[in-house]
Amino acid sequence: MKNFFYAIIRFLFNLVTYTWLGMQVVGEGHIPEKGAFIVASNHASYFDPPLVGTAMRHHLIHFMAKEELFHNPFMGWFLRYVGTFPVHRGRVDRKALIEALRVLKQGEVLGIFPEGTSRDQGKLGKFHEGMAAIAIRAQVPVLPTAIINSRHLPHKMGPVRVVFGDPVLPPVISRQDKEKERDIIHEFSEDIRSRILDLINQHGGENMS
Repeated sequence: MKNFFYAIIRFLFNLVTYTWLGMQVVGEGHIPEKGAFIVASNHASYFDPPLVGTAMRHHLIHFMAKEELFHNPFMGWFLRYVGTFPVHRGRVDRKALIEALRVLKQGEVLGIFPEGTSRDQGKLGKFHEGMAAIAIRAQVPVLPTAIINSRHLPHKMGPVRVVFGDPVLPPVISRQDKEKERDIIHEFSEDIRSRILDLINQHGGENMS
C-alpha cells in the first residue's frame, strides 16, 4: 500500500517538474545504477528537493532537511513518508549522523544540500563539511549535482535543469593521516563545491562565482 501511495506522489511531482516546469535532466548516465552514494547539490529554492528527486527516476533519495520543517505535523508526516529525516542546524546532530550512515549502510541514496539552507542571493554559498565527513566515513561516492534556474520558482526565469556530474570517490583517511583529518575533509568538501560550481556555470546558471 505504501508503494502505491508513493507512486501516486511521485507521479504528481513528475507532473509539476517535467510537465509544468519543463525540467531538463543532463548527465543522467552519471548516476550510479546501484549501491549507496550521496547526492550533493546547490540549494536556491524549496523546489530543489522535488526537482532532484524526480530527476533521479530510479532511486529514492533520503534527504536531510532542516528540523524546523518537521514542526508542522502534516509536513513532518509527509517528509518522513517520502524518506526525508530532520537535522538540527548549527550544531553536530548525532542522531541525524547515525541515520545518514544507516541509509548508506543499507545501500540507499542520501541527499544533502551542503550550503545548509536555500540561498536567494544567486551565489553558491560556503559548504558545511558534514557532507564530506559522512562520505569519507561511509566510503561512498558523492554525485555533484547542479540545479539551474530554480531560485525564482514558481516564476520561470530560464530553462530549469538538473545536471549530474561524475561521481567522486572520497579519500581514505589512514591512521597516519589522522592528524590531517580536518584538512582532508575540508579539501574534499571544496572539491565537490568546485565541481558543482563548474556544472552551474557550464549549463546556463546564474553567475555564481
